Amino acid sequence: MTKAYYWLAIKEVIALQIEVIKDYGGCSGILDEGALESTLYRPQQLAYYEPSSNIYDLTAAYGYGLVKNHCFVDGNKRIGFVVMAVFLLRNGYELIATEIEAVDIMINLAKGNISQNELASWLTRNSVVL
Repeated sequence: MTKAYYWLAIKEVIALQIEVIKDYGGCSGILDEGALESTLYRPQQLAYYEPSSNIYDLTAAYGYGLVKNHCFVDGNKRIGFVVMAVFLLRNGYELIATEIEAVDIMINLAKGNISQNELASWLTRNSVVL
């Protein structure tokens, strides 16, 4: 049996992306709805089919998918980070990385310099239990 997690719904992620764009600029809108749905279900599939996955693995699946799949017209790195932070908060964890560290990890993720597993390790080091 898998642990119960508080997942993000597609409508929530779309609303978050709109807010991120309002706050920091860019164009709102979905570039590929199918990719967005697939990306948001990936952590759930990971939890179900790989029950040894922990909160950081699942969080990394959200961030990695949103950045690499370019689901939105703009702000994919930003929304990837926000979704990771929200998912962690919903599940009793908080990201404690500095803004500089957060920007660095998301840029390196987008450039392909780090893997999903490396992102999960970074999240482990940069999160605390609430």
